[in-house]
Amino acid sequence: MSSPSRSLTVLLGIVATILMGWVLYVGAGILQPLVIALLLTNILQPVVRRLGRWHIPPPVTVVLLTVLLFFGLAQAGIFLRDRLQSFLDPSKAAQTELEVDQGPGQAPATPPELGAGAAAPPAGEAGGQEPEEGERHVVGGWPGIIEGIIARLDEQERTPDAIKEVFRNVLTQVNGQQLAGTLIGSGIGFTRGLVLVMIYMIFIFAEQAVFKRKILSIAGRKREEAAQILDTMAIGIQRYLGVKTLVSLMTGGLAYLTLQFLGIDYAILFGLLTFLLNYIPTFGSIIAGIFPTFTALAAGDPWSSVVIIIIAYLTINFVLGTFLEPKVLGRELNLSPLVIVISVVFWGSLWGVVGAFLAVPLTASAQIILASQVRTRAIAVMLSSRPPPDDRAVQ
Repeated sequence: MSSPSRSLTVLLGIVATILMGWVLYVGAGILQPLVIALLLTNILQPVVRRLGRWHIPPPVTVVLLTVLLFFGLAQAGIFLRDRLQSFLDPSKAAQTELEVDQGPGQAPATPPELGAGAAAPPAGEAGGQEPEEGERHVVGGWPGIIEGIIARLDEQERTPDAIKEVFRNVLTQVNGQQLAGTLIGSGIGFTRGLVLVMIYMIFIFAEQAVFKRKILSIAGRKREEAAQILDTMAIGIQRYLGVKTLVSLMTGGLAYLTLQFLGIDYAILFGLLTFLLNYIPTFGSIIAGIFPTFTALAAGDPWSSVVIIIIAYLTINFVLGTFLEPKVLGRELNLSPLVIVISVVFWGSLWGVVGAFLAVPLTASAQIILASQVRTRAIAVMLSSRPPPDDRAVQ
């Protein structure tokens, strides 16, 4: 290939990449539910096949699974949204939750988000007095955590004032209402997106076999190769999501037990967040550990509890994420750790929190497609965590 032709090819590739990024960003509202529907359909496909062997018609199975999945995700989303709202922005949600939980005529109680081992507010605090130094108290959501950390930071006489001022400025700039809107969104948006996902799933299930035959028909002589690519993508994503879900359940469960044992407030909420955020590689584990650590600091827990929380989160994520998960996954998803981090940043910048969750499946699918073509195989090798087994040069 001559130099002008190669330069033109590179230029066209850059332009196409920019246009594709623009389309992904602008069409996020349509593409996000579609990608989620494709992943859920891929996960549920083995269930449909298994029930089909038991002479249950696939349409009946699809409708039943879709309905159950819709109500299950709706209930789980509402449950998590309410508790996140009460934690990040208690001024809007605390009064409503207490009225619902207590019922008419009942005495005020500790909010349900607090862990079972959480201590009640001291009597002196109820009368407007500040808790004594080193005394444990219940934090009042994210604003209370910020105030508690600032107060505890002011108690540290050995810490330079400049460092205290930096931390104080950073913490006071965190807006709980804005953070709640970013993570939770609106109830209408959540419901609309969930309904759209379910509609996509029904049509994907209905046209899945026909769509696969269309792709194989277009492949022509490369029919077997195309079928192998589709099967590799399906098996790889199924295995990844299955293993990731199992590891996330174990991570969230162990984190909840640790926080419950230490008597940390909001243990249930933090356990759920740990389970969900574990789907986001690297960054999810860090974010999940920040909330309980800050809560322990703000509540006046001893430094030993804070250290235990940090060590517990590091140990759980290191053992499960570094040893168990790669060992079970094996070579199904051969992505470089650096590529995974970059993909999370890239998709998170395009699609926000949803993009961070979908980063690994999307990048893995792209790598499998790139590896199937001779011209793009070099890119797939660069995305992988190891060179090809035979260590041959890529043509």
